[in-house]
Amino acid sequence: MVFQEPMTAFDPVFTIGTQIIETVVRHEGLSQRQARHRALELLEMAQIPSPARRLDNYPHELSGGMRQRAMIALALSCRPRLLLADEPTTALDATVQLQILQLLRRLQREMQMAVLFVTHDVGVAVEISDRIAVMYAGRFVETGPVRAIIREPQHPYTRGLLASTVHGAMRGRRLEAIPGAPPNLAALPPGCAFAARCRYVQPACTTAVPPEVWLGHEHMVRCIKVTTRSNSGPVRTG
Repeated sequence: MVFQEPMTAFDPVFTIGTQIIETVVRHEGLSQRQARHRALELLEMAQIPSPARRLDNYPHELSGGMRQRAMIALALSCRPRLLLADEPTTALDATVQLQILQLLRRLQREMQMAVLFVTHDVGVAVEISDRIAVMYAGRFVETGPVRAIIREPQHPYTRGLLASTVHGAMRGRRLEAIPGAPPNLAALPPGCAFAARCRYVQPACTTAVPPEVWLGHEHMVRCIKVTTRSNSGPVRTG
């Protein structure tokens, strides 16, 4: 797993190399010498300059981008088939953010692993993903290929997210902010959790959770207004 803030995820009293080596020894059964060689390879894979010297650095001695690369190296130490990245670029500037995204894409291809990338940034989701799942109040409200979600969003929340995202074509226009606030997850209202903020709300929205509606084989939406029409194929509910 790649955590959002590597400074708090790494142990501050041990060097980067010590923490990667410990993980490799425990899970791979290698000797200390072999594990150190593996740790060096991982830092090189994460494109950290002077990797042999960085092995002996403490987390606070690295920049934010370097710490995140070291966290990626630690996450890859046991050759995972699935990498969970929890907002790994949130605290980074735009240039370093792009470098980290490109690194993850390259490592995904080279290691043939799946990546589950959690983010609040629609632009980042488009850059890194093959498929997008939009979540609201702990439930997926729309999932599908990137192209379908961005060009043909069906759920009002997805449309609201895209409308409130800044892009070059919006010069001179106001952002369309989503009204209201998210519900209390400890006391969710009956029906659709987005109903109180939705401009298309109907009485039926507040009585039961909308079922999954499949537009074709890959695009899923949880919204009752979609059940009677489809832009990508036959409607299937489930």
